[in-house]
Parts: sequence; structure tokens; C-alpha cells
Amino acid sequence: MLVFIGIPAILSISAFWQEAPIRVGEPSPRTVLAPDPIRVQDPETTERERRNAAEGVEPVLVPDNEARAAIVQSVDDTFARIEKAREPGSGDDKQILSADEQVASLVDQLDLDPSPIRALVELADEELVIARAQAVELARDLAQRDFTEGEIEQTVDRIDSLLAVRSFPDDVGQAAVKPILVEALEPTVRVDEEATAAQREAAAAAVAPLEKSFAPGAPIVQVGDVVIEVEMSALQARGLEGADPWLTAGRALALTAAIAGSLGFYLRAYRRETWASARLVLLLAVLVTLFALTLQAVVLLTSGSGPLVYLLPAGAFVMLTTILFDPPVGVLMTIPITTTVAFMAPARPGVTAFAALSCLASVPLVSRLSARGALRRAAWRSMLAYGAFAGTLAAVFDEPGDIGYAALAGVGAGILSAIIVNATLPFLESVFGVLTATSLLDLADRNHPLLRELEQKALGSYNHSVEVSKMTERAARAVDADSLLVSVAALYHDIGKVQRPYFFVENQFGIDNPHENLEPEVSARIIKEHVTDGIQIARSYRMPAEIVEGIRTHHGTTLVGYFFRQAANAVPEGTTVDERPYRYDGKKPASKEMAILMLADCCEGATRAAAQADRNLTREAIVGIVTGLIDDRVEDGQLEEANITFRELRSVRESFIESLCYVYHPRITYPELRPRSTTVGTQNANDNGDGQRHGVARDRVGDSAASQ
Repeated sequence: MLVFIGIPAILSISAFWQEAPIRVGEPSPRTVLAPDPIRVQDPETTERERRNAAEGVEPVLVPDNEARAAIVQSVDDTFARIEKAREPGSGDDKQILSADEQVASLVDQLDLDPSPIRALVELADEELVIARAQAVELARDLAQRDFTEGEIEQTVDRIDSLLAVRSFPDDVGQAAVKPILVEALEPTVRVDEEATAAQREAAAAAVAPLEKSFAPGAPIVQVGDVVIEVEMSALQARGLEGADPWLTAGRALALTAAIAGSLGFYLRAYRRETWASARLVLLLAVLVTLFALTLQAVVLLTSGSGPLVYLLPAGAFVMLTTILFDPPVGVLMTIPITTTVAFMAPARPGVTAFAALSCLASVPLVSRLSARGALRRAAWRSMLAYGAFAGTLAAVFDEPGDIGYAALAGVGAGILSAIIVNATLPFLESVFGVLTATSLLDLADRNHPLLRELEQKALGSYNHSVEVSKMTERAARAVDADSLLVSVAALYHDIGKVQRPYFFVENQFGIDNPHENLEPEVSARIIKEHVTDGIQIARSYRMPAEIVEGIRTHHGTTLVGYFFRQAANAVPEGTTVDERPYRYDGKKPASKEMAILMLADCCEGATRAAAQADRNLTREAIVGIVTGLIDDRVEDGQLEEANITFRELRSVRESFIESLCYVYHPRITYPELRPRSTTVGTQNANDNGDGQRHGVARDRVGDSAASQ
């Protein structure tokens, strides 16, 4: 529920924050500034420039020979009609029409005013012939000229100059010839539509697509302004156009379902313990949700653009996952992180790549924490790595000027990661009860109240626990087990002895053994109760479950051998003694680490007891003790549930022998020294040779002690 409700809700915050989406042709609901330089194609400007280029192409003109001939023919026909009107009629009288009758007849035939017709009619026949010849010649001159429909008026203006160089009788040039020429004029050239269209298309195609630039901080759209296509393209280039908030929520839900399905499938197949634990699944869900919240905060603070977006502390959550779970699950955490980053910043591939690289690099930084200094080293190494990643990816995907700022932002991401890890890790460990290297390091502190209590009340048991811790740590490293876990569990495995410390032989200094007055079964019950008492004490201190498991299993279900043999010797021969009251009520170790703890506990205790009985305990004796005890535990079935092999047991045995030999090695007997009241003068008064021999003896003892 946390994943399927929380993550989509978080990822949709920015969509609801940005109000309604921006659409072309509608007023913008908000002002949007360019986060960085944006260059997009401008279709409207490109189309306008192409249209201007096409319109700038002059029409392709071709001569119109028919029009040229028509001009000449029209002028000649006009004069031919006038001449025909002067001819005698076709009747018997063959009368010639009067001038008025000729004018009246020609007005109906010619599209001319009566005045130019009258001027020609009144000419003599010879003058009319001359006027006709001159007019036709002028018509031919005009017909040879190239002019369009729009240039006819300019051509008309030129007629006056042409008439000036001609000789017409009675000034009929202006009165009659000019009107006839004007009436006959028509364009002598025409536009070739196909050729013109082809040239205009070629001119338009020669105009390259134009772009519009938006400088950083410049408004792409202003609130209330109608959004045009080029502005929308700029918004879409940076994912700033907004969207329907509910559509974004639906997409986020689909993405979350895909992420949850893939993670669940992987955990169920390869991390069954994690998948079977609702507590651990919830912890993983919390980490993914916290990252989504952090990602949304970074996007809102940086507007999802510019080099500051590299402040994203993605590595912090992989570090937390690696520490709280294990490295494979830490690598698995890269999947939800990179996919959510790609969802929130689709136009920033460099940021998505930065998230993936920083996540993968974070896993080995915290995979093996064995000291507090390791976590600090991981912090500054992550700063250097994140800075290098951010600078490199900015050089590949972003503007060159962003490289330095991106590198600084990457270093900042490392600082934020260190703060997040150190601030949240203790809280997550406590709330979800997860044992991590850092919590183990806290428990390994010898100033822990429980260890201080063990030291004060049961010093012998405390010393025994310290030695067992050293042995287990060394043996665990030999078989690639969790050395930190087993060494810390060894420190606390005997804390139950603080309840009755003097019932245990290692704490019985200068006192009578209280078991001498008790029945064997009662003594066995008291000895066994240090396990149950230890479990109760550990739980009261809210110790991790793994440490409690070490207390419960460090004796397994073995016999309290000393008192069992004592009880067996006290009954008549042939009578058997029930083992159940003499067996520990714990459980057999189920892990390699707990098996090592069980074996180290018995081997150290037995070797310590043997060393107290024999000051010159030999290596062969230690080998016999360790080998016998390990074989005894194997034969008793105490290790049948632990995932430890015979080869590993052999390595553990050899490690124990080396450790015990260097602790309980043979020691020389120091010679008895003279009483302190003996003075140098008195020694000199006695036999000088004895004094020299004692001095030599003391020197040799000192040399031997120093060599040990």
C-alpha cells in the first residue's frame, strides 16, 4: 500500500503543482522561464520566409505573338472600315454618304468616340491613305515592344512621343490615331504559369528551416498570452508543457506497478528470507518511497533543469539498502531509482545516467564495513566519485558551461548522501530491528553497559568472552563468514552469568564452590539457566535478534557433562540417568557463525581449565582438546542444522589451535626473589658468588619474560 499509493502520489506532486497543462492556441496558465539555452525550429517564421521568397520571384514572361498581330490588325481594320464607309453605296444611284452619315455608320461599327471618327472621315482620300500607313506603322512599332497588362498605361504615355516624330495631316495624330492605337493595345507578353510556379517553389525550398532561441531565464511563455507553436516546441523540448495531473498520476501508478513487480519477482526468486519477512519488505518499500520524496524535492527546487539537478543523492539510498540488506539487494535498488529519475526528468538523460552510475559505485563503498572509519571513508570517496560522474556526464549530455557547476553539484550530492545515511541509518535499524555493521560496531564497544556489568559482576566470564570473541573473529575470516557478527555475539554469549556469577568456575576466586552442597540436577539447572537468563537480559536491552540467537545456540542442546557424570556415578551400577534435565534448553546453531561460536566457547573453556591444571600445556594437548571437542559436537548432531562443511570445520579447528597456542603457551616458573629487606650491603657481606649467581638468575628470568 505504501508503494502503490505513496510513490504515485509523490511523483504526481509536480504535475498538480504546475496547475493545468499548456496548450497551443490557448492562453498560458503560467509564466515559464527557459532553464537553459533552448533552440527549436520555428515553423511559422520558416513558412513566412518561404512565402516571401516565392513572392519575390518575378513572373516568367513569354511573347504573345497573337496579341502583337492583333494590335496591328485592329488598327488596320479600323482604317479599312473608314475607307469602306467613304465608298459609294450599292444602289442604282451609288451615292456617297455624307460625313455625318459616315460618322453615324462608323460609330455603330467601331468602339470609338464620334470625334476621332469625324476627324478621319473629313480627310481627303490621299490624306487618309497616308494616315492609315502611318498608323499601321506605329501599331507595328508598339506591337514589337514587350509590355504587360499593368504596363499598358505606360505604353499609352509613350504614344505621344511616337506621334511627335510622325507626320499626320491636319493633326489627326492626336485627334484620331492615338485613340485608335489606345483602343487596339493589349499585352504583348504573358505569364508562363507553370514556369513561374516551378521557380517560386524552388525559391521557397531554398530557404532553410529557421530556429528560435530562448536564453536562460528568458520567458518562453507569459501568463495570459496565447501560446504559439514555436513556444510549445520549446516547452516540450524541456518537458515544461505540463500535463493532465491525473494522467501523470496514472502513468506513475503504472510505473510503480512495473517496479514493484520486478522487485518482488527478484526477491521471491533469489532472496526468499527477505521476501518472506513483512518487516524487511516494508523497509525496502520505505527506502524506495523516501527516494521518490527526495527526487521530487530536488525536481521542485531546481525546476528539473540546470546543473543543480545533479545534487540528487541517489547513492545514499543504495548505501542504506546495501548496509541494511546486502550488496545484491543494493544493486537491485538501482532499478527503481533510475526508472523514477527517467520518469521525472525525461529530457535529462545525463541525470538518469548519473543516478545509475552513482548507485552502482555506492555498493562497494559500504559492502564491508568493519569500523567507523570505513563509513567516513565511504563518504569522502562518494563525494569524489559523484563529482567526477556529474562533470563527465554534463560534458557528454549538457552545455560545456555546465561542467564545473555539475561537478560541484555532484560533490554536493556526496555530502547529502553522507548526511542522509548517518542521520537515518540508526533510526531505520532501531525501528525495523535490522542488524547492520554500524550497529554491530556500537555493540562491540567495550563500554557498552551490558559488557560493563558483565565485567564488574563476572570478570572471569568477561575475560572468557573476550578470548572467545578473538577466536571466533579469526576463525570466521578463515571460512569467509561474518567475522564482525560472530565476534560481537561472542562478547555477549555469557551475559546470563551476571545473575549467578559465582556458580561458574571462572568466577570462583577465593570462595568455596557452591555446587558442593547441591544435587547434580539442581546444579545443572542453575548452569543451564544462564542461557535463558541471557536471552531475557538481551531482550530487555533490545539487543538484535542475531545476538540473542548467539546466546540461545552457543551451547545448543549439549549435556552439562560434569554434573551428568556426577549424577551417573551416584546411582547404582546398571541404572541409567535421564539426560533431559542435563541438556541445555537452547537450540542447535543454524548458521556458520553460530556454529563457530559454539565451538569456540567450549574449546576456550576447556583449554583454559587445562592450562590452570597444567602450567606447561603443550601444543599437542591443545590439539587434542580442540579436535576432541569438535568431533564430539559433530557426533552429538549439534552442527547438523548449520551450513558449515567439513573443510570449513578443518579450517576453524586449525584457527582455534593457533589462537589457543598463543594464549596458553608454556610459561617458565619464575624463581623466588629475596625479601625486599635484604640490602645491597648485606649481600656484599655474604658469599659474593651467591649474589652473583642470584643476579645472573634474575637477569635470565627477566630475559625470558621479555622474550615471552
